[in-house]
Amino acid sequence: MERLPGNQIYNIGERLYYGSSPTSTDYDSQFLGSGVPLVVDVGSYQCQVGWATENSPRLHFDTLVSKYRDRKLNSNILLVGNDIYADVTARSNSKSPFDGNIISNFETMECIMDYIFVKLGISTDRVEHPILMTEPVCNPHHSRKQMSELLFECYQVPSVCYGIDALFSFHANELSFDKGGIVLSLGHSTTHILPVYNGRGVLEHAKRISYGGVTSTDFMLRLMQLKYPTFPTKMTHAQAQHLVQNYTYVAEDYFEELKEFINQESFSERDCVIQFPYVAPATEKTEEEVARAEERRQEQSRRLKEQAEKLRMKKLKEKEEELEYYAQLRESKSMLRKSEFLARLREDRINDENELDDIIKKIEKAIQRARNRLLGIDEVEIKEEPTFPLVDIPDSQLNEAERKEKRKQLAAKSLHESRQRQREAKELARKQQEEEERLERERRDKDLTGWLNNVKTNYTNQLEKVKVLRRRKEQLADRRSHASQLRMQSIASLAGDTLPQKRRRRGQDEDTFGMDDNDWEIYKEISREEDSWEEEEELTTLRELESKLLQYDSTFLLEHTFDAQNSVQNSLVFMFTHGIWPSYDPDDVSQLHQLHVNIERIRVPEAMFQPSIIGLDQAGLVETVSNVVSRFKEEEMKTMVQSIFLTGGHTQIPGLSKRLEVSLRSVLPAGAALRIIPAKDPVVDAWQGAALWAKTPEFKQHVVTIQDYQEYGGEYLKEHRFGNVYRR
Repeated sequence: MERLPGNQIYNIGERLYYGSSPTSTDYDSQFLGSGVPLVVDVGSYQCQVGWATENSPRLHFDTLVSKYRDRKLNSNILLVGNDIYADVTARSNSKSPFDGNIISNFETMECIMDYIFVKLGISTDRVEHPILMTEPVCNPHHSRKQMSELLFECYQVPSVCYGIDALFSFHANELSFDKGGIVLSLGHSTTHILPVYNGRGVLEHAKRISYGGVTSTDFMLRLMQLKYPTFPTKMTHAQAQHLVQNYTYVAEDYFEELKEFINQESFSERDCVIQFPYVAPATEKTEEEVARAEERRQEQSRRLKEQAEKLRMKKLKEKEEELEYYAQLRESKSMLRKSEFLARLREDRINDENELDDIIKKIEKAIQRARNRLLGIDEVEIKEEPTFPLVDIPDSQLNEAERKEKRKQLAAKSLHESRQRQREAKELARKQQEEEERLERERRDKDLTGWLNNVKTNYTNQLEKVKVLRRRKEQLADRRSHASQLRMQSIASLAGDTLPQKRRRRGQDEDTFGMDDNDWEIYKEISREEDSWEEEEELTTLRELESKLLQYDSTFLLEHTFDAQNSVQNSLVFMFTHGIWPSYDPDDVSQLHQLHVNIERIRVPEAMFQPSIIGLDQAGLVETVSNVVSRFKEEEMKTMVQSIFLTGGHTQIPGLSKRLEVSLRSVLPAGAALRIIPAKDPVVDAWQGAALWAKTPEFKQHVVTIQDYQEYGGEYLKEHRFGNVYRR
């Protein structure tokens, strides 16, 4: 039989399992018939299994199962735990037995239990060991019933006991149940706050927050997808989890830390650049390749020039043929009667003989320009002063055609005089500007410091004008803003003077302009044209002042200009996405495959304290702890806050203990002896605490035997200090 390279094959019932991790071989010699309890810490993220007599678990794997059909092997493949990461198909088909933190898929759970017993080397027909298994707080009876049924009916275990993983971790760190404390369990799916007092977990005052490791991973994934919508590589859930586990930290003061990210000097220290794999562009071309490319380029350029030359010659020939045609048309005047000649002109859409002469002159000039261009002669166009001979002649002395030509000359003369006045006005403005510049140079030469102070004052005032215009433009873009309402009322009052008013009912004097979407569109169009013109004028003046400061003020640099400070490259969005502008090169392929993780480093963990960040309508961690301890008497509370215990994989985020200590002191009574105790190993402590308790006589008193199962049902359990409360 074929198998995956480096993997072992196990027959589990009718399923075929492939696994790469080794199987224990000491079961028959050390544990067979000994009745040593088997401790199973099954969590929604990872599962840890081992014998109660040992100090550490033998198995440590992700709680995932992948089952698919391999076409090459022509067999069904079943992978459990970390083995699924060896194959892309296995990863895409993996699923968890958990729904949140509750086991719901027991077919998948059965595969995990098969994997556990095979890896431990249990070769007997039935599992002859008591099992101590962890479960979440307030585990539903249905889930416990299904698990008990699986263990008793399928594996025929002698007894089972269930306990809460967070309380086992509390026990493993040698904390006293009698003195009490608060257990903060930050798990993969949820966060639990469990008070411990008077030797037991006070579960009636326990609280849960629907935020955990998987929620923070999803939040990180969404943030990065929104930040880089066109990123060339699709980020996976596992990559987002890597960012959360390795780059996030809890800010001691969230809002003060945000200010550090805005500051460019401290931003570089906090910005983490993640490089994704990419295909490097082709290496630089050799000299021979560059020479060949240049030769091809020159050849292509020569061909284009030849084509352009042929096209110009073709157009010149067409112009010459056109000139010859109109010249023959003009010569035919002597051979035709006047009516026949005018009819001939109308066929060519020419009104009279004067228009024919104008056409011939234009064609002759175009031919001359084309010939000069072909010969390489630079043309110096000499514009003749236009004449208007018919303007001063009375209409009575002119025929119909001449009166028509006179009207054209009157319009041309008016246009010519208007242009002349514009040129004179521009020349006068130029002379005035030169005079102002001369006077300004004299003031600058006499008193440079005073002149600079005056320019700076004008620049400050002009900058404020531009900012006011920008703010006003943003307000006017909002339909409900006060500025928009005032302007729309003005437009409505002006429109009411010239346009017929809408019919109003008796007693209704209020104007309704702006209530209709069509009125709003008209308003936006008017506002856009006026504001854009005014803003452009003010910006032009501002740039003129900036050019003077750049030239004469050594302290005023290019990055201080208005355009530089308001450019996209200097915006916070650009800095958070691509880093500080000088270090970003859009042509660098490697930088196109980089992620900048900066503000997300504190924003993702902050959701534990402010769940509203992710849209979760629940209280944060500090508020929930405060609510839990407030349910106890003052003396009990002071005792409990001396042992606030942190456990769970999500507590490994740096800065969590310090933030909790600072935040809790602000809500607890003054003088309370607060003490934050992190777990020694938040991942393994739950299993170790369960293993310690499984070796005590207390464990044997609280197991549910197969006889109890048959008598009371699968949901039955015996209450103990580490477990849930049984409710019939």
